[in-house]
Amino acid sequence: MSKIVKDEYYLQSSLSFFKLKYEKRLKFLKKKNFLFNEISNFINNCIDETKNIFIFCAGNSSIGKNINAKKVYIKEIDNNYEINYGENIYYDNKIRSEHISECDTVLIADIEHQSNPTSNLLNLSRLIKDNAKIVILSKNLTWMVFIKFLKIFFDFSPVKNNFLPSSYLNNLYSSCNLEIVRTERLIVIPIYIPFITTIVNRIFRLPILNIFCLNNVTILKKINQNFEKNINKKVSFIIPCKNEENNIKLFENEIINNNQSYEYLFGDDNSTDNTYEEIEKLSKKLPNNNIVKYKGPGICKSENVYKGIEYSSGEIIVIYDADLTVSFEDIKFSLNILNSTNADFINCTRMIYPQKEGAMKFVNFIGNSIFASLFSLLFKKKITDTLCGTKIFYKKDWAKIKKDISKWGTKDLWGDFDLLIGAYKNNLKITEVPVTYYERKEEGTKMTSLMSNAIRMFYIVISSYYKLRLKK
Repeated sequence: MSKIVKDEYYLQSSLSFFKLKYEKRLKFLKKKNFLFNEISNFINNCIDETKNIFIFCAGNSSIGKNINAKKVYIKEIDNNYEINYGENIYYDNKIRSEHISECDTVLIADIEHQSNPTSNLLNLSRLIKDNAKIVILSKNLTWMVFIKFLKIFFDFSPVKNNFLPSSYLNNLYSSCNLEIVRTERLIVIPIYIPFITTIVNRIFRLPILNIFCLNNVTILKKINQNFEKNINKKVSFIIPCKNEENNIKLFENEIINNNQSYEYLFGDDNSTDNTYEEIEKLSKKLPNNNIVKYKGPGICKSENVYKGIEYSSGEIIVIYDADLTVSFEDIKFSLNILNSTNADFINCTRMIYPQKEGAMKFVNFIGNSIFASLFSLLFKKKITDTLCGTKIFYKKDWAKIKKDISKWGTKDLWGDFDLLIGAYKNNLKITEVPVTYYERKEEGTKMTSLMSNAIRMFYIVISSYYKLRLKK
């Protein structure tokens, strides 16, 4: 990090401006307090699981005052801006490498004032932990041009600074071993008009309208990491069961032919047939395999799955439907993707490869396609299948996701939306892996009452839009 700690970290024009005109800048910060509060609150909502954060600032350290973290390290451009906003704030102008490496998040709010943003980003990507995130606060291209014009008449920022629109920065990230996992936009009215500013700024966070927003919040993670740490991680299969008596019998060969270190948790959810008895038989037949049986709460599939996750002892969770409509070969491939890339969450998709005849009803196919489109808008990335029961993720991330389980407007009976939205909220990299979808071996689909389920799911989507984008 030697490059970053030297004086040339900032542009000379920026250093001169913020040192000489700190009184005027402090008045500007006070006048625009609502603006920095808006940014601070929004970023805090995006990174609410952060324990330690390092913030790079240039006369805007007030961004850090609402961040809920144990430690907030801040580098400011001049000590006149080092205002004590709370006991968790620590100003660190030397930028100690040990502080960077202990942080979960690094927030860069000064990129337009850095003398070499590319070198700084590359150095940061080498210092941060593999699971840490870098958050870039930048400006929309149109707004950058407009602000540059305003600086001619209003002396609130250096006239000369980096011209770094988000379109250019997006190309820069990959060269610094970073990739985007989430993007957000906010603030269309940077002046305070009682009631109107707050309402309009919230509305313009929505899709399409947000292209007019001033600020871009981009969340990044490292591309190349130390993947050796994933070798030999224990895998737990969570298999929710409801009247799956005949399907349980089919697991014997699959378990025998799979990795013998896998853990299988079968959760019987008050079945009216002999499902539980078949699980017991399977466990006795394969005493050398790690088969765990538990009683589901009898409420819905999602509650059954969540209970199984809590019981599991593996570091990687595989949610696998008892109908065996996804092959274990596809599961192995998906696990390899998780272990050998920087993916955090694998969402298996049945909508890429041709489905076997009779695997999915036409109405279900249409409904799933609609919800996939809505999630693509929400996540700002292509999602093709929201309702595939096969999802794979690290158990350490379950602690983050479960805080918001069934809090997206109403209870998620199936769990697919809970997990996907939770992964997005916690800035996990969601990767879709295509799988072949086979017809159920025995019995029919459990997804009945299509209309009521569709209404419930649509309400969850609308609520998640509000909580992730509009709620303060």
